[in-house]
Amino acid sequence: MADLRVLRIPDSTNVERIALAAGHKGLTVDWVDVDPDDRRQVRELSGQDLVPVLIAEDGEVITDSPRILARIEAQWPTPPLWPADPGDAALADVFCHRFNEVWKGPPNRIAALLGPVEFDRGRLGDSEARAVVDDTGRLRTWLDRFEERLEGQDFLGGDAFGICDVTAYPFLRYGVQAPTPEDTDPFHRVLHELGGFDTESHPRLTAWVTRVAERPQA
Repeated sequence: MADLRVLRIPDSTNVERIALAAGHKGLTVDWVDVDPDDRRQVRELSGQDLVPVLIAEDGEVITDSPRILARIEAQWPTPPLWPADPGDAALADVFCHRFNEVWKGPPNRIAALLGPVEFDRGRLGDSEARAVVDDTGRLRTWLDRFEERLEGQDFLGGDAFGICDVTAYPFLRYGVQAPTPEDTDPFHRVLHELGGFDTESHPRLTAWVTRVAERPQA
């Protein structure tokens, strides 16, 4: 029997967080694949449409990747995702909260404006076009902050792989790696085309993507 049972859809960044965390802890996952165009199973189980959804051994249904990650850490604390020091753990929580609540805003807004098939800037009004430029600028500035954060350390939370990397990697990796042809999510295209970076512009961040890409995923 697998350690975890999780509903997923293809190419979900939030699902990849669970795969990274489970791989780090050596856990097995019974993945339940859901058609992204037919989420009735997700809705019936959880009352909402988003994945991942964890079905716990006791029957509890847990949604939202941060809550699932916290549950995994509580049940399987070794090897840890959060630092042992309470102050460092609190700082890691602040990083993850800001990433989820602030950093993800601009690419989501841009993806909603530019559309799911082709990025058609020509149909944007002046205010919408300015909003895209402003949000793209925010993405570029924050890439610089991630680059600075990696100075003198291998991972976003310090010398050890942890929750900050699990939270950010599935999104930031698109800055280096183009979406697959099967991945039509406009959010991922925004991350790659407007949030792209390379060794010349962000050498530490590029090396970090390579480093985390080599880690196991369940």
